[in-house]
Amino acid sequence: MVKIKTGLAVFLASFLALFSCRSENESPPPNHAAPPPPPERKAVSLDIPHNEIARFLSGLPSESESYRPLRETPVWQEYAAAVETNWAAVEEDRLKPMTDWAKTELAEPSGSARVVFYPFGGPDFITVFRLFPKAETYVLLGLEAVGNLPVLLPMTPSQIEGYLALMNAALADFFMRSYFITGHMDASLPQLDGVLPVIAFFLAKSGNSIAAVRRVDFTPEGGLLETPYPTLDEKAGRPKGIRIDFVAAGADKIQTLYYFSGDLEDGVFLPEKPFFRYLDKLPEVTTFIKSASYLLQYETFSRIRNLILSKSRYILEDDTGVPYRYFQKGWNVRLYGVYEKPIKDFSGVDQEDLAAAYREPGAAKPLPFSLGYHWRDRKDNLLFIIRD
Repeated sequence: MVKIKTGLAVFLASFLALFSCRSENESPPPNHAAPPPPPERKAVSLDIPHNEIARFLSGLPSESESYRPLRETPVWQEYAAAVETNWAAVEEDRLKPMTDWAKTELAEPSGSARVVFYPFGGPDFITVFRLFPKAETYVLLGLEAVGNLPVLLPMTPSQIEGYLALMNAALADFFMRSYFITGHMDASLPQLDGVLPVIAFFLAKSGNSIAAVRRVDFTPEGGLLETPYPTLDEKAGRPKGIRIDFVAAGADKIQTLYYFSGDLEDGVFLPEKPFFRYLDKLPEVTTFIKSASYLLQYETFSRIRNLILSKSRYILEDDTGVPYRYFQKGWNVRLYGVYEKPIKDFSGVDQEDLAAAYREPGAAKPLPFSLGYHWRDRKDNLLFIIRD
């Protein structure tokens, strides 16, 4: 009996040794190879205090106990309901059609646009974000001061009511017209304390979360000097800036928004100034221009016009941007919408060559949303311009 067990043991040992050798020498079938583990996603740390302010201003709920008493007031609840109503209307009429349009008509730059440049855009982050949602960096310029985010918790109910009324006033033109009117902003923004609350509103309302906020100034050579965000007691002069790092909904990649308050008129926008040097150092950009008061038609804005032409790989603009005559050579122009004479607020800025281009049969494709000065009659235009 012992001999049988010993023989069986030897046989099993030999069989297992042979099988082991074959297993070591033979590669497993390709279909059986285990896939590599997915890379670990690193969570992005968020700036919770500033996120709470942005969500409060945009009428969004929050789990913060600190803001619960403010959110339970009838004033905030009425404000949040009004914001939701206005946002739903602009989403259906403008933002959703614009987003869908951009996915097809702007597919070429959308996936590759590292830097999107929006001069004369003021705090209108939402429009450029919907058009170019994948950009790494957005650079917005306007005359309006950067200002401060509100310190809400110490405010009394009447102060909260007054502040939310100012937010409504600041956003009214955007909801109705798709652009901000400088005169109206001059009336509301000093009391609101700059454009930063409006930018925070758009960031939160578009599903983004703030990761960091930093003040930005310039070195003499045009570099950026970034410092921690403090609340400024005094109004900062121009040019000054703000940097906001943010994370889109469902993403784990930081995107960056810069807003600079600066004057682009030639008498101020000088080549030896740090602001000019900073913009001149930008890499190749995608430029977006709308509702720009036709300033780029005037020789007093020649420097920023030349900078746009030299830096841009793509330009998306309406007829208030760089005049059509600058794109006759070296550029490919795609027309959308209809060309209509400028509204009565602006004279002497008609472009007959652009009107003639639009009159060519089949020259322009439809524009399924309104964006610009012709918001009443919806006779809007956009030009998508690509460098050859």
